[in-house]
Amino acid sequence: MKKNQGFNNNKVWISGATKTTEAKKISKSSNMLLWLAATAIIVLGVAITMYSDVLGASYSTYNTSLAVIIVLLAVVVARFTNQGRRFWAFFQASRFELAKVVWPTRKETMTISAMVIVVVMIFALIISLFGVIFENFIQYFLG
Repeated sequence: MKKNQGFNNNKVWISGATKTTEAKKISKSSNMLLWLAATAIIVLGVAITMYSDVLGASYSTYNTSLAVIIVLLAVVVARFTNQGRRFWAFFQASRFELAKVVWPTRKETMTISAMVIVVVMIFALIISLFGVIFENFIQYFLG
């Protein structure tokens, strides 16, 4: 086990990958300003798309594209906040941890998938058989 891996005082597992991707912090005022900018971008985007009929019919054809661009712009702005930097560090660490996973081979995947399909088919037949039995049982008593 690496030196910086293990459980911390809160009984949460700490991976060695998070140490290398620590996020820099910005001041509280800058952080708040970035959150306000991201929120303003979203509010402006909602206002523009709500009133697109006032701006003209040809504009409404670009509503979806504009909405995607506005959301992406707000996400980019939010990425530079303290919370966004922490999320980005977590994302990079999770990608690093994902690379360490031993993934099954294609043959193993296909074998397990075939087994699951066969078991599902068997249980479907059993359930339908129970349905037929119960239906006949009820028909016998109801006449």
